[in-house]
Amino acid sequence: MAFLAATVLGLSFVPLAGSIGYENGFVLSPIVSMLSVAVGVDAVRTARRDGASSMGALLTAAVTELAQLLGTALLALVVALAWQTNCDPWTGALFFLMGPALSGVAGLVAGLGGGLVAQRRGRQLAAGASVVVASTAIGAWRLIADPVIFAYDPFWGYFSGAIYDEDIGISGVYLAFRAYNLVAIGAALLLMSVAVDPSGMVRRSWSAMAAGGRKTWLRGSLALVLGAGAAAIGLSGARWGFTANLASITTVLSGTAETEHFVIHYSPRSADARTIDAIVLEHELAWSRLRRDMEGREPQQKVHSFVFASPGQKRTLMGAGTVQVAAPWRGQIYLDHRPFPHPVLHHELAHVFGATIGDDLFGVARSGLHLNIALIEGFATAMAPRTRDHLDLHDQALILERLDRRPSLVSIMGPSFFTQSSRVAYTTAGSFCAWLIATRGFTPMAALYRSAGDFPAAYGTPLATLETEWLAFLDARGGVTDDDVESQRQRFMRRSVFRRPCAHRAANIASEIRKADRQGQHEDAVTLYKTLCSIEPEDPAHLLGLAWAQGVTGDFGAATATLDEVTALDDLTVTIKAALASRRAEVALAAGDLPSAIQAEQEALTLPMARSKRRTHQLRLSAATDPSLTADIVAYLAPFDPYASGKIGAVQRLAAAVRIAALPGYRALGSYLMARQLLNVTDPEGAVPLLQVALSPEAGELPSDEFRRAAQLALLSASVQARQFDVARATVDALAKAPHSGHGDDQIVADWRERIEFFAQHSPAN
Repeated sequence: MAFLAATVLGLSFVPLAGSIGYENGFVLSPIVSMLSVAVGVDAVRTARRDGASSMGALLTAAVTELAQLLGTALLALVVALAWQTNCDPWTGALFFLMGPALSGVAGLVAGLGGGLVAQRRGRQLAAGASVVVASTAIGAWRLIADPVIFAYDPFWGYFSGAIYDEDIGISGVYLAFRAYNLVAIGAALLLMSVAVDPSGMVRRSWSAMAAGGRKTWLRGSLALVLGAGAAAIGLSGARWGFTANLASITTVLSGTAETEHFVIHYSPRSADARTIDAIVLEHELAWSRLRRDMEGREPQQKVHSFVFASPGQKRTLMGAGTVQVAAPWRGQIYLDHRPFPHPVLHHELAHVFGATIGDDLFGVARSGLHLNIALIEGFATAMAPRTRDHLDLHDQALILERLDRRPSLVSIMGPSFFTQSSRVAYTTAGSFCAWLIATRGFTPMAALYRSAGDFPAAYGTPLATLETEWLAFLDARGGVTDDDVESQRQRFMRRSVFRRPCAHRAANIASEIRKADRQGQHEDAVTLYKTLCSIEPEDPAHLLGLAWAQGVTGDFGAATATLDEVTALDDLTVTIKAALASRRAEVALAAGDLPSAIQAEQEALTLPMARSKRRTHQLRLSAATDPSLTADIVAYLAPFDPYASGKIGAVQRLAAAVRIAALPGYRALGSYLMARQLLNVTDPEGAVPLLQVALSPEAGELPSDEFRRAAQLALLSASVQARQFDVARATVDALAKAPHSGHGDDQIVADWRERIEFFAQHSPAN
């Protein structure tokens, strides 16, 4: 007990893991399980020594000691609340019950079994512990061999898998798994009661068991029934959601497209099924690029790509919700539906290509027990760099440096990578790896990756020296303005889940808000937002969400008061200031106060922001300044319309766009907005002519250069998917001639030029 108390108190100084909840339960469960094995063994030995007269007496003694063990851990966690923040103690208590408590019961039963089948304490402990080890090995093997990243285990409880998925709670599947565990435990205890005589010795023959009488036979029969049921459930774990395998996933993703390098699995009734040919070619384009950039290195087997219809479907089927995942050692990637071209496909495939230079077991940057996370993720980010507005990867890294948010490279070359937010860590590691490849070639990077970070061996230079040279490169490169820095400040302020004590509670509440909104329970959404504001008061975005929820209920006075609270806060970033102005304009437009809406949007447009955000502000300003446009723009944006999501909302937005196109002087804008809706439902063929109208001089001018650029990018996407390559080439030429404001613009043009020619070469034009 002293060991457990010391362990819990030691953990209490670790963020999240030291507070009662998911992480704490996951860490403590195997520890409590192994200690409980010893409790079970010692209970048997004590019963034999004292001549216990029944199995019941043995169990009473064992459960009493287990309760003391769990009570010690729980007391230590309660004491730790003096310096640890816990935002949801009741859910935390449930995690403790479902994790360490029930894992302790499972360990206790394993210990009882070990104590009964052997005589010497060492052998008894080994027999009991072997059950825990075997169960752990099965779970680990499933994580390695099967297309799944989560795990349920009797002795470990629940492992969610994806670190960046913050919405973790007690699911119905977890409850069902523990119910199944209790059935198996009940069967084991009944079997023990049959196999043990009153003196605590094992009956070693059927005749000895039969001598136990009618009650023994009844207990034995019930043990067989429960054991058979538990075995049947355990052997069909994927059916119950306790794990996943290829069959369980492909039953849902039953559509298949096989190419030279891929087997792509998708849902035949999903949006992806409508454009599967384009998805196939984008996969092959990603393969071609990576093979070229890695100097001919490529996987020797076909890669299985699972394209789920939504994050929710992906979470249910294999564990990862909002994150995309790759398993290099299995040659598999897991994606969910995104607009074409998929923004993360190339990154995840880069992980699989990394297996050609990684370790022999998992195909990653690993040496022994050391996993170099910065190289694993930095390599994939470097091989598939993504722009942010007009900023390329190096621009974003330079902004981190100017914001003083960049972590040192040595501090993220391991598990501490996860102590940083994903945006910060991926950007830092990705820019550094991209610079290494660009300045020193790919071969040294391959050696570095294989060694899991031996920089002197790969480059003949220590990491610190390389870091200094990389930072000098970023500084000399330039191209980043003060406005760029301010526009990205909010994006890089978000802390890692391990630095946010209420991260899981906040994510759970956000999920409840979405559910309440879908079900039309808008007053409940207001209440939930108030709770969210109370547990993370430092995040003004929650207050902006509260104002939105109040607007949905029609209480614009309360929404305005909430926005006034935001205004009074100190040190607001320009992103929050712009979002605040945006929400004020939404409230004003909904209330019919056009002058206030104009003032709010004019203030917002003086701030630096991403082009997509600026377009929305410009659209809202147009609605406020032209009364003929107001109703239709409000209907299109539908900021407080409870029916704006789903099919109803899509039809409403399309109808509003049609009306806008019919207004004098707004044909270009209306055509663009109609095309956006068609692209949202994966109808690129229908979007192409509308976007051509939007960009034609005869239709009038779009509201701004930002709108024109967005229309060009949309036409590129639509025309490539529709295989209208002449249209695509003309559009990318026009985009290249448009005013550029950063390295990211050049990267986007080059990216589309390569995509157009690849698609044209590998598919016939329409």
